[in-house]
Order: sequence, then structure tokens, then C-alpha cells
Amino acid sequence: MEIKSYTTGTILEFVSSEFFSKLKNIPISKHRALSYAYNPRAAASDKILFVAFEDGEVAGYLGALPEKMFYNGEWKRISWLSCFWIDPRFRGKNISKQLFDLAMQKWDNTAMITNMKPGTLKIYERMGYFHSPVTRVGIRGYLRFCLAEILPPKGGVFARIKPILQAFDFILNLVNAIRLVFYPDYKPDPGLHYEYVEEISPEAEELINNCNQSYLIKRGKPELEWINRYPWILEQKEDADSRRYYFSSVSKRFFYQNVEFHDETGNVVAFLMLSIRNNHLTVPYAFFIKGMESSLVRFLFNTMLDYQLNMITVFHPELSEVIRKTKSPFLFKKKIIRPYFIPKTLDLPELAFQDGDGDCVFT
Repeated sequence: MEIKSYTTGTILEFVSSEFFSKLKNIPISKHRALSYAYNPRAAASDKILFVAFEDGEVAGYLGALPEKMFYNGEWKRISWLSCFWIDPRFRGKNISKQLFDLAMQKWDNTAMITNMKPGTLKIYERMGYFHSPVTRVGIRGYLRFCLAEILPPKGGVFARIKPILQAFDFILNLVNAIRLVFYPDYKPDPGLHYEYVEEISPEAEELINNCNQSYLIKRGKPELEWINRYPWILEQKEDADSRRYYFSSVSKRFFYQNVEFHDETGNVVAFLMLSIRNNHLTVPYAFFIKGMESSLVRFLFNTMLDYQLNMITVFHPELSEVIRKTKSPFLFKKKIIRPYFIPKTLDLPELAFQDGDGDCVFT
């Protein structure tokens, strides 16, 4: 077995090579590689992909997303580990440990992990590099019935009766649509004006920078515009390349929206980056002056109505608290947990992260 590593400066050459085109399983999508190559926080020499090859086949891989964190009063270079996969045919050969050892070595034991699949938690714990996982608590609200979406992944009988569940959803949502039309007191705030923007204005950038004083990662205008320009998910049907990649790279519906909010005098009082994937709304980044929480939650509800979305997931403490505590049009609300693995080389007093930090904004 051979482990090769690729850098920000070499990743595009790799995905353009004839060798890459002939791989049965690919360790990265071409558009994800493009995102890595243009990461404004990455250096050309940063190791971003570690791939184990066995007889010319991909046996496993592990990605690293270069990042900066404001730690102990100064900027510190770190990374977020992502896209960890071992081909089932090669399990039992200690490949995962070798990939992790190499990645942590190249990143001076400062790599962090979040947004992982539940089944991988024990694997990360056994690696020995991390503190016990710490968690952020968020909330998920369901605005429309979506039994056919949330039950079949559990397998068994639910997968077999998916057409029946789709019929139930259709009938129940006809009634639910009438309920939502007449739901009281959840109209948009008339004193709050908003516009969807492609470029972040200087006023919004100033608000973002001020709010970022409270966070560790502090992604600002350059990083947010990079995320918009180079997504990891493309809105299209599956193709040959997407079927060769284990992780999601395409979706029926996926897009970002940047929203600036102005008060009645024209001052920018909030900025949200929204992510819509199929029927799910998330808020990767939220910057706003104090007191805007309820108005922004009403805006999010009306966004869900406009796009006929089923659910929303929010970890931002102020926004999730409003959704949790106030009467709302959601059919059902439940607590959501997001674990973080912090390396033993770092001691973070609190998880001062935005919802999109790490690779969460991309998926």
C-alpha cells in the first residue's frame, strides 16, 4: 500500500490527470478540488488530501480543509479533517490509522473535526489525538410533513413503503398549506427591509467584522464570497463522476443566498448567509445587532414558505432559542446535537463557532 498526499497547489493537476479519470473510486470531486485550490486561507504547500492506494485502486482517503483560528490573542493555522472513507474491501489493514497519523503530523496535531457521520465517532475517539467530543445544541423545526424523506433512510419497512409515505405527505400537506396561510402573527417585520445580494456591501462587511469579534474562525467577506463561488455541491443530476465519489457532490436543489437587512433609516442591521439543499434550510452565517432575533426568525419562516421547504436546522444560540421558546408555525421541533473533536494541543474555553464553520457550510 502507498499513501500519497496532495497540496493546494497540486490538487487541480491531480483531478485533471489521466490517472484520476481511470479511477473506479475518486477521492475528491473536481468542483471540490477547485474550492480547495482557491481557499483564501490556504497556502500552496498545504497538504489537503491523503489517499491510500492499493494495486492502483483507492483504498481510502482523508481530506483536510486549511483554516485560521484566532486563538490566545493571535491567528493560528489549523485545519478541519473531512471526507474520511475506507473502501470496505480494504478494511482491517489499519489504513484509517495511517491516514490519520499522516494528516495530524502534517498539520502539527492541530486538526479539528465536526459534521461527521454518527458511526465514525468511536473511530475518532480511538485515534488518541482528541479531547472527548464536546457538543453544540441546536434545533430542527419541521414546517411541512416529510415522512417519506426522514423515515426511509432508517431502512427496513420504511424504505419498502416509501410510496405510501409520499402519498400521506401529499394529503397531509394539502391541509397543512391552509393552516399556514392563516397562521397568525408570523408575517415579516414591516420595519425591516431586506435584499438578496451577490456582493457583500461595505456596510455589511463592517457589521460582519464587528460581530466576528465573538467568534474563533472569523470568516469574513473574502471567505464568504469564496464559499458562494466554489460550492462542494452542484445543483444537477447524478453523473458518472458523482457516482464514483462516496460523498455528496450533486443535489436536485442546492444554492446559497446572501441577505442584507436594513432598518427604516437604511442602516445595515443584519446579514445572513442561507443554504438551501432540497427541502432543508440552514443558516451557515448570521451577523446581526442585538434585538433582531425574532424578526430574523420570522424572515426564515417566510423563506421556508416561499421555497416550500420542509425543515430548518439552526445552531446559532440566539436564533435557535427564539425558535425553541416562542410559539411558531412548526409542526414539530426537536433538539439537534453537533459534536466537535478538538485536538489535545488546543484548549478552547467555549465553542464560539458559527453554524457553517468547518466544512458544514459546504454540505
